[in-house]
Amino acid sequence: MALNNVFEKIKQSNHLPQLPQVMLKLVKACGNDTSSSDELAHIISADPSLTSKLLQIIGSSYVNLPKEVSNIKTAVVYLGLETIRNIAISSAAMHFFSLSKKLPEFDMAQFWYHSYKCGVIARKIAQENNFSDPDDFFLAGLLHDIGRLVLMQAFPKEYQALLQTDFSETELLNGEMNLFGADAPQISSLLFSHWNLNSLASDAVLFINEPVDKIREEVAYIKTVYMANILSGPDPMEEIPQILPLTGIPEDRVGQIAVEAEVEVLGMAKSLGIKLTPGRDREVEQGIALEIKDLSLVYGTLENLLNAKDIPSVLDIVQNGLKIVFNVPRVFFFLLDGEKTMLTGDCNPADKNYKIVSRIALPMSNPSSMLVKSLKTGTIQTQFQSARDADSAISDIRIIRLLETKGGYCIPIACGGRGMGVMVLGVDPDLARNLDGNRGLLKFFSKQAGMCLQNIGFNQEYARDMNEKKMEAYATLTDKVIHEINNPIAIIKSYLETLRLKLPDKHPAQDELSVVGEEISRVSVLLEGLSSFSKPKIGGFEAIDINQLCTGIIEILKKSILLPRQIQASFCMDSAIPRIKTDRNGLKQVIINLVKNAAEAMENGGKIELTTRLLPGSAKILIDEKKQLSGSIEIRIQDNGPGIAPGIMEKLFEPYNSSKNGKNAGLGLAIVHSIVKELNGRVTCDSNQSRGTCFSVFLPITPPNSAVEL
Repeated sequence: MALNNVFEKIKQSNHLPQLPQVMLKLVKACGNDTSSSDELAHIISADPSLTSKLLQIIGSSYVNLPKEVSNIKTAVVYLGLETIRNIAISSAAMHFFSLSKKLPEFDMAQFWYHSYKCGVIARKIAQENNFSDPDDFFLAGLLHDIGRLVLMQAFPKEYQALLQTDFSETELLNGEMNLFGADAPQISSLLFSHWNLNSLASDAVLFINEPVDKIREEVAYIKTVYMANILSGPDPMEEIPQILPLTGIPEDRVGQIAVEAEVEVLGMAKSLGIKLTPGRDREVEQGIALEIKDLSLVYGTLENLLNAKDIPSVLDIVQNGLKIVFNVPRVFFFLLDGEKTMLTGDCNPADKNYKIVSRIALPMSNPSSMLVKSLKTGTIQTQFQSARDADSAISDIRIIRLLETKGGYCIPIACGGRGMGVMVLGVDPDLARNLDGNRGLLKFFSKQAGMCLQNIGFNQEYARDMNEKKMEAYATLTDKVIHEINNPIAIIKSYLETLRLKLPDKHPAQDELSVVGEEISRVSVLLEGLSSFSKPKIGGFEAIDINQLCTGIIEILKKSILLPRQIQASFCMDSAIPRIKTDRNGLKQVIINLVKNAAEAMENGGKIELTTRLLPGSAKILIDEKKQLSGSIEIRIQDNGPGIAPGIMEKLFEPYNSSKNGKNAGLGLAIVHSIVKELNGRVTCDSNQSRGTCFSVFLPITPPNSAVEL
């Protein structure tokens, strides 16, 4: 049976449906910004059954209007154009989805779900790309499979034979071709032409089942409907990678569109009274409500992720999202370090095992680690304590025990093919099976987390890199200035000395020459200060007692600087800090400069607290290798002064950046930054004009990459 013949037979059998004119008029009116509520009410009221259905929906608890609505115009005012359009078009579309009642084997609710979701996604993609008339795309997606219903209505006995077999979509299409000489997409395409819809819509439904490679060169309209059909499948998150070549929309946004569409479709199913799963009405309603809630929570979590400002915020949002949506009791994170050689542990600071988890490190060279396998292969890995074998990594079992669950469910965190780390969820067998059923959503969830971590890491790295480049540029320029000025200064000094020798000792000019000599010497001192910024003098590293060094500095500064300014000084030391290898004089200059700066900022007295501590979690433990990596210490100088002005904070460690109105050259913090860098450390500042300023100097306990046997 040829395509034209089967279509003619359908037309003659009076099974060819007509597109409701109400739907067409409504789509057009809702797309027009000048349409009034009176006009929309008039269009809807032209169809009594649609009016009745719409008022029934508006009165439902799902819509939840603030007061009873008895007419369409009031509903339009309350709900707005977009909501009215969606409800009305969906109600009108149900005309098509009730065409065939002769085939109980066919799941009409699932057919509606796929069709409506395809329409919603097509519209959202069109809106994302700023295409004109996005409702055209909605209509094409909504009705792309209408040809199948027409075939079922026209040939119920023949189609029943197809439905009684365990069929896939491909097998169903092949069966339609064998029986009727045409498949559903071909019939849909002819119907679109018959209805005088957009010709591109007719092409879009005709090509909707073609391989993705054949769609790459097609126009945007066809690509949009094609993508919408794929994303309307049972596991859209798994299908996203294959359709990305068809669009310029970022992967994470495509996933968001799928989630948004799912929420909208489930909500519409509830309002229309469509049962998407077998069972009693109340059970279905509760199931849909729970699914809408879960998807809404996922989407809300994703929105929060995009607003996260730092890594701890990202991890906290991800953990809360997993707990709320999937009821995951506990989550540990293991993030890849800067050298990409190991995974370092992290979790909620309120977790009772935080101190242990934050000290765990896993080398990427360990092939038996579940976490390493997950990150390297980009796959979810699961392990239970009961299934432990001889090849299991010690770290896996230790982590599962710390989770206090029967097993660990390991999900890779990645962005753009770049691994960022893994998250390990505490699970039992039932929860693991539930998570397996939502793998697509979990992967999308982890990709969002990876994207946020990558963006934050990039911004932080970029800021550090720009700062280092800026400081290097200052240092280079300073070196050149020092070199160029030193030469004429040496010549001037030589000529001054010659003039002094040529003139009698009591010559009046001797006094003037002395003044010139003193000023030249002052220039030399300034140059020496510049030199200490551009090339800090760092001697040999030696093992020193940090607490002892800081105590001595505070005692000296109390007498010379602090007490005369009525500043109270206190020292809080961490006795667990071991001796560290560093340059004594360099570190001493750093601490003196920071304390001196704090004192000079508090003209009316105040408090300064110097604190030392072993940085929590910095001494990592390689469990599988039974080694411990060196940690870091922090030296903190906190004052309760007026804080640092925002304009100064932006260029804090740059030379000649000072708030002291010409009292100094503004080199103190630049010198601090340069020295700390030479000591293989880093310095940070947190300042608030209401609570004061805190400088933190972080130094490694031993040289980088060193480890000790446990």
